[in-house]
Amino acid sequence: MNTQDLRYYHELVNLKSYTKTAEKFGVSQPTITAAVKRLENKFGGKFLIRDQSHKSIIITKLGMQFDEHAQAILNEINIAETEIKQASEAEINFGLPLIIGRNFFPKIVPNLLEKGILNHLNVMESGSYDLQQLLKNGQINLTLLGLTNLNVGAGIDLEVINHFPIRVIVSKNHPLAQKEKIYFKDIAGENFISLNSDYIHTRALDKMLRKNRISLNTIYRSPDVMVVKSLIAKNLGISYLTTLSITDNDNVVSLPLADEDQPEFILAAAKRDNYIMTEREEQFWKILTQK
Repeated sequence: MNTQDLRYYHELVNLKSYTKTAEKFGVSQPTITAAVKRLENKFGGKFLIRDQSHKSIIITKLGMQFDEHAQAILNEINIAETEIKQASEAEINFGLPLIIGRNFFPKIVPNLLEKGILNHLNVMESGSYDLQQLLKNGQINLTLLGLTNLNVGAGIDLEVINHFPIRVIVSKNHPLAQKEKIYFKDIAGENFISLNSDYIHTRALDKMLRKNRISLNTIYRSPDVMVVKSLIAKNLGISYLTTLSITDNDNVVSLPLADEDQPEFILAAAKRDNYIMTEREEQFWKILTQK
């Protein structure tokens, strides 16, 4: 089977026009017709009905089902082409969430430098949810992720590295700073400084808000955790952050929560489950996943 026939067919289903499909690929209409016929003969089904009088195309139910399979095949081919190209370039396409990049990754940099791996990293920085999609699409091969649960769907292998609690963060001058523990409901009505939706904290926060049936007065959202911590240190509001992102120099207090069944920040390494790592990537993976 010629994979180009699948490309012709998928585009024909999208455009529903032999003329437009032929123009897009720079071929003749008979070329597209012949491709469809080959596929129908190969699989023994009728995929398209062509109404000559109205010059329209009707996609049969079988034809729509076959297009789903065609898309899956073409996607796997694209991923394979990307992987082969990346392997020939001898680079490691690696995803790195911002908080993990700032607070965890520097700890393993000396080891990566010693093993001669650091200069072979092609790093893509983004949120964990975006990096999962890039991993599935073959745009990166390995990534670190911040998660609140291990349900990332099919196609991804995970290895958990560590767990970090998510706590309420307040200024040292805030009235709550003197408490050893609080319940999440204790922050109802407080001025809240939030990370934007690229961070898993947002979903963890939404879960706790729904569970406790409270609302917060969100006065500011930032894509930068350093900005959030700076505003909290000035006692302009409170936040909800993983302890992974808190250092002794931040001048804030992280308050443990007494609530049961609360989210936690899970640090994990991830790769596609059908991806065969190079020798250098295997070294890198071993360093990433050291407990």
